[in-house]
Amino acid sequence: MKNRTTSTIVALVLCACAFTPSTICAETDTRAEKARSLYQMGMVAINEGNFDLAKTSFKEVLKIYPNHPQARRQLIYISTNRNTLEIGRRKAALSKVIIPQVNLDKATLQEALEMLALQVERESNKKVLPNFIVQDPTGGFKGRTVTLRLSRIPAETMLRYIVEQANGNIRFDNHAIVITPRSKGTVATPPAKDSILVK
Repeated sequence: MKNRTTSTIVALVLCACAFTPSTICAETDTRAEKARSLYQMGMVAINEGNFDLAKTSFKEVLKIYPNHPQARRQLIYISTNRNTLEIGRRKAALSKVIIPQVNLDKATLQEALEMLALQVERESNKKVLPNFIVQDPTGGFKGRTVTLRLSRIPAETMLRYIVEQANGNIRFDNHAIVITPRSKGTVATPPAKDSILVK
């Protein structure tokens, strides 16, 4: 009986030693580090436009710390601003693609957009695939041509120049870039002075 009681006391002492404050602190530090790492991963994912990964990362943080205010705030931000964030991501992706050379001479809007789409796909190694939709029920683009001679220009800027010459508007949606004619009486904004345009 004494041996059994002694064994039980020794086992209890060993268990108590296993959960010393230093062990508890080490576990807390590991959890805090994991939460920090997941939160940073979420922020990087937002900046890269990977909103699904960002949401997953912030949800994982909340599993570790259910009341984590920054993770909760970021999840709400993504949910309420998803469309705006997607549009911003689309614009940013187009801005990062540099078109080495543009040589358009009296091209139609459709021809200019097709050339731009091909250039963007090639220069981005098919990572950026612009979807252009031309909505022109009234024939506002009929007879409009685009003439450009440019070097090393961001694709988003080139798109703007093409649409301005055709007297149109650009609307970025989640899945496409929609081009519509300007209403009659509206004049296109002239391009920046440092660009090379030939009409």
